Amino acid sequence: MKKGSKIGIVATLFCFLIASAVFSQSKESNYLKFDYIKVEQENVHQYMEYMRNTWVPLYQQQVKAGNIDSWSLYRVFIPGGAGGKYNFVTITSASGLEQYESMRPRDILALDKNSQQEISKMMEEANSLRTLMYTEIWKALNKMQPEGNSPHPAKYVMVDYMMVVPGREYDYQMLEDEIAKPLHQERKSQGIMAGWELYSLLTPGGDNYGYNFATGNFFEELEHIEYGFTEDLIKSAKPSTDIPELFDTINSTRTLVSSQIWELVERTE
Repeated sequence: MKKGSKIGIVATLFCFLIASAVFSQSKESNYLKFDYIKVEQENVHQYMEYMRNTWVPLYQQQVKAGNIDSWSLYRVFIPGGAGGKYNFVTITSASGLEQYESMRPRDILALDKNSQQEISKMMEEANSLRTLMYTEIWKALNKMQPEGNSPHPAKYVMVDYMMVVPGREYDYQMLEDEIAKPLHQERKSQGIMAGWELYSLLTPGGDNYGYNFATGNFFEELEHIEYGFTEDLIKSAKPSTDIPELFDTINSTRTLVSSQIWELVERTE
């Protein structure tokens, strides 16, 4: 691709980003806490029933009270098997980071007016079924309609983790906002996508962490995941697009680190 062409694309997209940033300042920001959980295979069914009967009602109370926006439990569909680092993920969505201060498991149990003895017993039960591997805090930068709390309540989500080249964060976000989002909207109009969201990693981070951005691609049917960015789709949404130039620009800003497919188990909102 010619150097001048690439500069032209980035300059044009920069104008779009400035307009988007001005518009988005009037909107409420969304934050998401990802908790990655390991459950031994023999405990999977018991763990899901335990979460439905014990923790889902507690998170429903927190949503109703306005302490959080939503809470979701996902089972990792792909990659599968016993060798994975985690096989469940919970996502807690909130409008401000300060809301997570009172959302630790013990704090949630205390809000339900359990005694310290009851709290200790319930935590022992939880710890016997699962291991919390690690936690991440993300910021939602953009999303596709329908409007609402993050994340989208579709049955499946493909989470793509990206490592964006240092110094190219704005370029990458512009590509997602102004190129990828319209393509996802076209997929939605064709009934093969339910939603899309763009996230930036707040913590933990650093050059050695492995990734710093992610997208959530939501689907109602598992078979729809295979319908990606085809030439026909790109031409339908953006007829004048130079496709080789587009992919060259995308690949110059980020590396796709991994893709996972999660299946929604429970959600409160």
